[in-house]
Amino acid sequence: MEFSHHSEPFRRMVIFIMKWRAVLMLSICLLLVAGIYMCFPSGAGSHILSHGRRLMTEDCENLQQQVEYFQTISIASEKKYKDTVDRMRIQNSEMKRKFDVQRDIVKDLERRNRQIVERLSNIESGGPRKRENDYRLAPHIKQDVLRSLNIHQTSEFEVIPYMSFSKDRLYQLEPGMINRPEAAPIGDKKRELQEILDMSLTVLNSNNNGKQYNQWDLLQGYSRIDRMTGTQYELYFSSKGKKNNFEHVQMFRPFAPLQSVQVQSFDKKNEWINLVVPLAGRVETFVNFIDMFAEQCIKKDKRVFLTIVYFGEEGLEETKSTLEKVTSQHSFTQYKFIERPDPFSRGVGLLVGAESWDRGNALLFFCDVDIYLKDGFLDRCRLNAAPGSKVYYPIVFSMYNPSIVYSEMNKIPPYEELFVINRDSGFWRTFGFGMTCMYRSDFLFMRGFDTKIQGWGYEDVKLYRKFVKSNIDVVRSPDPGIFHIWHEKNCDPHLQPAQYNMCLASKALGEASHAQLGMLAFRELKRENELLHSETKDENVELQNELDDDDVWLEVNKQFDN
Repeated sequence: MEFSHHSEPFRRMVIFIMKWRAVLMLSICLLLVAGIYMCFPSGAGSHILSHGRRLMTEDCENLQQQVEYFQTISIASEKKYKDTVDRMRIQNSEMKRKFDVQRDIVKDLERRNRQIVERLSNIESGGPRKRENDYRLAPHIKQDVLRSLNIHQTSEFEVIPYMSFSKDRLYQLEPGMINRPEAAPIGDKKRELQEILDMSLTVLNSNNNGKQYNQWDLLQGYSRIDRMTGTQYELYFSSKGKKNNFEHVQMFRPFAPLQSVQVQSFDKKNEWINLVVPLAGRVETFVNFIDMFAEQCIKKDKRVFLTIVYFGEEGLEETKSTLEKVTSQHSFTQYKFIERPDPFSRGVGLLVGAESWDRGNALLFFCDVDIYLKDGFLDRCRLNAAPGSKVYYPIVFSMYNPSIVYSEMNKIPPYEELFVINRDSGFWRTFGFGMTCMYRSDFLFMRGFDTKIQGWGYEDVKLYRKFVKSNIDVVRSPDPGIFHIWHEKNCDPHLQPAQYNMCLASKALGEASHAQLGMLAFRELKRENELLHSETKDENVELQNELDDDDVWLEVNKQFDN
């Protein structure tokens, strides 16, 4: 605004000076010509006069050019100043908008702080609580309230356990993908532990006039989460200079009230999924797969394109015949069958299937032939993937060996009834990254799979790591609509050690649960016990019924499984 204000007067002043300069020089020239004319004869005077006129004309033209030059400079400077002012105005507007946002955040935090202080005052003064939530928003202040998290629970299953930790180790009941009861903290858990230690040491050292505490003085720490209130921390430190004395630090991280962040509507009625399956042999498995595809994708969803990339000659004709039979039966034409003569490579097959699509930026679902889908999965595939924004990596429920799971029954249930989720039927395959929903553009941007990898596995892990390190959000969640069918797994001894170890681990985990394998190992002991009590069975019926009635574990587990 300051430059714009002075630009016009400046231009006028320059033009005014140039005009007066021209007038002054013209006057001087006229005086000189007049003097020369009077001093010389008439003929010479005329010659000199004409020469003077020519010089004056040239000076005037030069002056006019200078005036025009300065006018051009003035106009360019004015435009430059105007552009600068406009840019500064836009920057000021953006800064004002950011300032308003920050001011609103500060006001909201101040409002919440006043509410918490008011609720705390009511609790400490014994005043009435307006709502039950008021009591649960301020437990981090009153020490006695923390202890009440595990008081008057309806059963032992509602007790909130602590996670134990030291300065560099976590001892956790829910190990997650790490699958270790004891592990070094990583990611957000590492940052959380460091923050806890730093704050507790700050509190201890601010109240201590002697030696300073450090993380090596931590004896043990505990934390637990109440999902309605927040996280409680209990830390015990060895006291400085006092044998068998300890310092206890309590901290609490409260949860904020629920907030509505965003509401969106999605129209997915025209969203097609290109389901890509790499395949070699396994004709019987393909028969079950294509029947499932017909039921879930052709009949119900109707917006799935099937791309099969087949390697080798073994089982090729049988597979093509099965595919043509099912597609002809349902009048289904949205499929493509690609033949590859080279050895099987899952990464190559998925890359070929993705590149073969020529209908724009399609949503891809990379799938294996031993996958079974249920209602709802395809919609979750569409909802949890967005081009350039997020990819969906569902955690598949992997089925155990049905011959072990149903060994106590007379026969294995029908195929469609096998796919239930409970602790005896299978497990969440947290280490699997092969089934994924992503847009073709994101897949190609990440350069797809490593096609140098031959045989089983690992190419999907490398792609997953690329997405984790990128700006694309990875949606990772157990999905109740996708199952990995149990099949005999043979690990090729010629695989690289990393691949071979992964294959063996998958084989070991996929047979049965820990309890089921244990019962198989102790099968003879179980039979001996049954024979021992077969003669006195009637006498023990009443005791057995009593045990069944009092066994809370069995009852609760039955409810969870159902």
